[in-house]
Amino acid sequence: MHPVVQLLVEIAGILLLGALGEFIFARTRVPDAVWLVAAGILAGPISGLIPAGLLKPGIPFFGAIALTVILSSGAFRLRLSEVAAAAPRGIFLGLLGFVFSLIAIYGFFWLSTEMGYVRPSRPLVWLMAGAIVAGTSSVIIMPTMAMARVPSRLARILEVESSATDALTVIVTMVLIDLLTSGGADISRPFIALVREIGVGGVLGVIAATLLVPGIPSMRDKPHGYTVFLASMFALYGISESFRGNGAMAVLVASVLVGNASTIVPRVIPGAHGAVFAATQTIAVMQDQMTFLIKSFFFFLIGLMFPMDLKVIALAAVGVLFLVAMRVPAVLLSTRRMRLGKKEFWFLCAAIPRGLAAGVLATLPMQYGVPGAENLAPAVFAVIVLSVLLFATGFSIVGQLPNEPAPTE
Repeated sequence: MHPVVQLLVEIAGILLLGALGEFIFARTRVPDAVWLVAAGILAGPISGLIPAGLLKPGIPFFGAIALTVILSSGAFRLRLSEVAAAAPRGIFLGLLGFVFSLIAIYGFFWLSTEMGYVRPSRPLVWLMAGAIVAGTSSVIIMPTMAMARVPSRLARILEVESSATDALTVIVTMVLIDLLTSGGADISRPFIALVREIGVGGVLGVIAATLLVPGIPSMRDKPHGYTVFLASMFALYGISESFRGNGAMAVLVASVLVGNASTIVPRVIPGAHGAVFAATQTIAVMQDQMTFLIKSFFFFLIGLMFPMDLKVIALAAVGVLFLVAMRVPAVLLSTRRMRLGKKEFWFLCAAIPRGLAAGVLATLPMQYGVPGAENLAPAVFAVIVLSVLLFATGFSIVGQLPNEPAPTE
């Protein structure tokens, strides 16, 4: 078969599989990522129909695009007024979950190294690996919350948590990559770098939103309104990185401000009509389609690059168990005085899927030449797959538990 024809057939198959996965998801509540990854494993490591090496040269470019789409779409949809009640709990759970996940992965690498299963490496590399898989996946969490009949207060908490950790994992990972590649050894340097990159990215995000918001009324009804927004986010990411800021933070801040312009503008400019700054249904549809394309291709790619080495799979499984173990105290601490029933508590504990952001970030250490990260990407892909499978299984089991009234104080 001619290479061009083969490529078109493969793209068609991935898109159709993604659509079929969403249909099955609606019927079975098994995330569509499971089917996409399974298809990638079948097409790549098992049958050899699609060599994984064929796509490797394009991963860095696709990764940067995917990160920008993930952050801009998720942040744009965050309604500050709607998540206000859940935001404190969700952000607190996100921060605790992130920190405990870092501790879990750091402990896993230390123990594995001591036992001789993993080659020794710099502790900063362990932290970077922990940051890559420290956040839950909003691309998986949000659709699941909509279809799994989870109580609304839990759904909002998990949505806020996953959106926050998507951004947090990107920011912290990029800072750690910068530290590892620059060779700095000063213990204060990570904090200085973090503050500088976040600060520069945040300021540029505010500037970009200030420039974009006035044009929303004239662009909102145009067919290319979302195209202009997305192009602006791509440019903002690149400009922020060139000024040694954090591109992820810049995109996050700008997207949140633009997405909430309908409520922010009337407060800043009395008498302004907020409705003319609200997003249209066309933009929502475009965002859904773009996220669908990115998700379909990247989860299929994760399947193609899934490691077949049993040792790597076993180590990844142990790493996931470490993450699960540290999820429980994070949920306990963040939901104190919330009066959760047992079913609600275990719903929160089961929500551990790693996804698109982790997969994209796993490809960056090799791209930037981080020493000691040669085999990181396949291991992270295995962690993603196993965590999604555990999440799907856990949600199915917890969903069968009887509903119990929340305990009273």
